Amino acid sequence: MLPPESIAATLLAERLPLTAYFASVTRDFHLAEDVFQEISVKAVGRAAEFESPAHVLNWSRVAGRNRSIDLLRARGGRYVGLSEAMLATLAAEWPDQAEASPMHEALRFCLGSITPNNRELLRLRYFEQRNCTEVATIMGKKIESVYQALTRIHRALGECVKHRMAQEASS
Repeated sequence: MLPPESIAATLLAERLPLTAYFASVTRDFHLAEDVFQEISVKAVGRAAEFESPAHVLNWSRVAGRNRSIDLLRARGGRYVGLSEAMLATLAAEWPDQAEASPMHEALRFCLGSITPNNRELLRLRYFEQRNCTEVATIMGKKIESVYQALTRIHRALGECVKHRMAQEASS
């Protein structure tokens, strides 16, 4: 049995990957956030059932996927996202997130250092899966500016991750 505090800490540490997984089902970042919050509350309430952090994460992925599909069906009458076969393939291939890789930790650190404007740009482009034209319209920018900003962000994150990994290797 895991204490509720441990379950909450595990889920919060894996919030981004879980929410991204739910967003791959819902195609809606805000709905995926709602699913994450709902699943987190349920997981803490079921603390006696979990044996390890990996067990919590595996349960959360399955429960969140199912809840995402249920919400989509309730909203529109039918699910039009990824096929059951594709969802099963994703679930089977999803990495065990119980212990994040050093590169994952470096990226998480580097993402924490970007500006709110750049974070919003990344959210719109990758979490909401909008194309650059839509991002430019939403943010009130020229499409060329969005392309340039994404290029700068990718380059900066890549350099930050390399630097962070080098620091970790020398420690």
